Amino acid sequence: MDISDLIVFKAVVEHKGVTRAAEALRRVPSNVTARLKKLEGELNVDLFLRTNNRLSVTSAGLRLLDYTDKILQLQKSAIAELTQAEPSGLLRLGSMESSAASRLPSILSRYHDTYPAVQIELMTSASMPLIERVLEGELDVAMSADPPDDPRLSCVHCFDEELVLIMPASWQDQEKLPDSLTMVGYNKGCSYRDRLEKWLKRQERTCERIIEIPSYYTMISCVIAGMGIGMVPRSLLSLHKTEGLAYRTIDQDIAHARTYLVSRKDNPSSAITAFVECTLNLP
Repeated sequence: MDISDLIVFKAVVEHKGVTRAAEALRRVPSNVTARLKKLEGELNVDLFLRTNNRLSVTSAGLRLLDYTDKILQLQKSAIAELTQAEPSGLLRLGSMESSAASRLPSILSRYHDTYPAVQIELMTSASMPLIERVLEGELDVAMSADPPDDPRLSCVHCFDEELVLIMPASWQDQEKLPDSLTMVGYNKGCSYRDRLEKWLKRQERTCERIIEIPSYYTMISCVIAGMGIGMVPRSLLSLHKTEGLAYRTIDQDIAHARTYLVSRKDNPSSAITAFVECTLNLP
């Protein structure tokens, strides 16, 4: 298959017809039609149904479109890798809110100093929404905990966190937590919230209420105010005023949380590679 034929095929699908695709590609319609017929002949399949001078993509065409997107992305990445002296362009980075506060500042500072030609866009969210955005192509790389076992993903371990149970200081000397509990936690899809729920189940406890708060700063403040319990990395506590806050260690298998740099295997770039290397080599 000729890549230029795939570009023509993709344009016809996206523009829903030969005439509009030809205009977008600055070709004559007969050339576009000839390219489609050539591609169908090479594959020996019909990529479009032709009814009353209208085209509609077939199931085979939809499958080819998926491969076309991947091939064109790889072509773009290969050209960028071979022609650029150093990483440049846009790096769309995602991070858990806690990691963005405690880990990212030193990483981003070093990355910016080393690769000033890269522009960084940062979004914070829970682990699973971040990973979904990586899979959908909306993010290039995400700093997430407990990524799924997905063959499309490249997951590089970057650091470990120790999670602790946080509570109001007035509860510190109590052997047992109060009978009525409120969970002050991150939104659904957060791996730390999942671990807190796992710990509660192991203790045969439940929370009567769950208050979803996307900000670790607000969450800790609410716990200090006596609203309930939460679970955060110990590294966060040094960044926050902890007067009025108490914490307890928990089971090691729940407390030990690995954080990974997650990206798509079929979306390599020098900017992503450089970010991974910068993160792993940080003193």
